[in-house]
Amino acid sequence: MPEVSEQRRIHPTNIPTLDKVLGGGVPSGTTVLVLSEPGAGGTELLQTSAMQYCTSQIYGETAPKGTWYPSEYHYMSLTTGKDEFKNKITELFNANKYHMFNEMIDKIHYTDFADIYFSRTHVPYNWYGSKDPLNGMLEMPVSDDFGGLTVIMDKITHLPEESIVIIDSLTALLPYCTKTPDTWLELVTFMRGLTRASEMWKITIVFLLTAGVLNNGQETELIDTCDGVIHLFWQKKTETKRQRQMYLQKFDGVLPLIDQRDMVIFNVNVTTKTGFEITNMRTVA
Repeated sequence: MPEVSEQRRIHPTNIPTLDKVLGGGVPSGTTVLVLSEPGAGGTELLQTSAMQYCTSQIYGETAPKGTWYPSEYHYMSLTTGKDEFKNKITELFNANKYHMFNEMIDKIHYTDFADIYFSRTHVPYNWYGSKDPLNGMLEMPVSDDFGGLTVIMDKITHLPEESIVIIDSLTALLPYCTKTPDTWLELVTFMRGLTRASEMWKITIVFLLTAGVLNNGQETELIDTCDGVIHLFWQKKTETKRQRQMYLQKFDGVLPLIDQRDMVIFNVNVTTKTGFEITNMRTVA
């Protein structure tokens, strides 16, 4: 179990335009929900943060003034293998141009929980397993009734202080956690407990959740369990083209420090040059 530390550091997201809005980054020990409509940039935000962290580490860069890089950077996925993750990063950043790409991406501690997530389903083992089917089934790890959520959290409790953990994604767990009112209550109370514990452990945990999958009441309940919520969506009124947009829905300990001029809806963009970035803003009506 990580020990409790008195100092609360700020970790950059490694996306300069987002860090500027956040006043430098995210306080350690924070739980953050990235709530994104399909295709609106949630996945790209996480992948850009991870790639830029790798770049800073491989080139020995120091963190921006007043911030600290995490002691470890973990990316945990329930459905995506490491090779597929690397392929997605390659496509997002045209990463073939980086001659040290494989060395860079290894700066991330990547964990694939597919064996646990799919173990209680009818999905054939050879669709997701990395071993031959016979040995894979014999060595199948213990799962739980929540798609592996408790297994993931057990791993987090053994990480060092000042770690950052990306969980991709909370959406994948919902079929397990929305079966009955009791399983939903278990998820909500679990998230509240995790938010309390992560602050004690000084471990920052970021969840990706697809907007619109839950009903409005359930989505609001999950939002209330986390310290911060970054909301990404498609602009609803446009006559020319679709525009990705973002705003900070809540952020305990951060919003009071943010310039009032940054309390707006931002336009965001995703390119192979910079990945996810905030391009400009529009005033909230």
